[in-house]
Amino acid sequence: MNNFEKTEASFNYRNPLIKGEPKPAFGLKEEDASMPNHTSYIKTIQNARLKEFSIETSGFELLNHKSAVKDFFNDLEVTEIYYPEMTKLVKERVLADEVHIVSHISRNEAEVESGKRKGAHRLVHNDFTPNFKSTLEPLLEETNSKPSKILVFNLWRRFDKDGIDAPFALCDARTVNEKELIPTDLHNYLEGQEDSLTVEIYQSSFSEKHQWNYYPKMNRDEVLMFKTYDSTLNPFMPTLHSAFDDNSFGDKEVSPRESLEVRAICFFN
Repeated sequence: MNNFEKTEASFNYRNPLIKGEPKPAFGLKEEDASMPNHTSYIKTIQNARLKEFSIETSGFELLNHKSAVKDFFNDLEVTEIYYPEMTKLVKERVLADEVHIVSHISRNEAEVESGKRKGAHRLVHNDFTPNFKSTLEPLLEETNSKPSKILVFNLWRRFDKDGIDAPFALCDARTVNEKELIPTDLHNYLEGQEDSLTVEIYQSSFSEKHQWNYYPKMNRDEVLMFKTYDSTLNPFMPTLHSAFDDNSFGDKEVSPRESLEVRAICFFN
């Protein structure tokens, strides 16, 4: 059912900074829908189900996990049931001493125009840069933690009917180079929550070497786990990611993408 080798799609890359251009920023003003600072490139996307990928090599992998959550749009259910589930899953996978689930985002492509929920994010990026260490200082003080290693993961799950609309692609971290990465300030991170803050993310300029992959027709019993921060790497090569529009299904009517992502901060003593 998912045995095709590859497809092609458009990815939005940040244009390289020109001399004297200020550091990019999101969240301080309404973004221009035409994305004048970005250029769309056609990239080949490999079917990741046909290969072996792991967090330790490529920066991502697919895990099987059946959740007890009935409604992934119910914030209370997600906090009380899903957070502990993901804590356990991450601890078992990477053998962390402590795992802190710090936030979640639910998305629904059908509710974007109304503003009720966010939609798929069609922009090549990574959630954090090495500067995330300074962002973590309050948490380290609060928990009295002095870890020798810190890893951060995003755990992404979709739960719509057919798993086709706006799939999620990841770039093999081994094909990313530091020269393409563009530090960008993201203001109002965790917008709508009490502890909204500013974090530094990576955008990326285009590279022919980037190798993109995705897991077609993901279902609610699968979790895509990928690394967004690693305190031990210098330089840190992130797992760039982006949603894309898969046109290989033609005019077939599909259910709007529904997804949930949580972020897990892992401490190792």
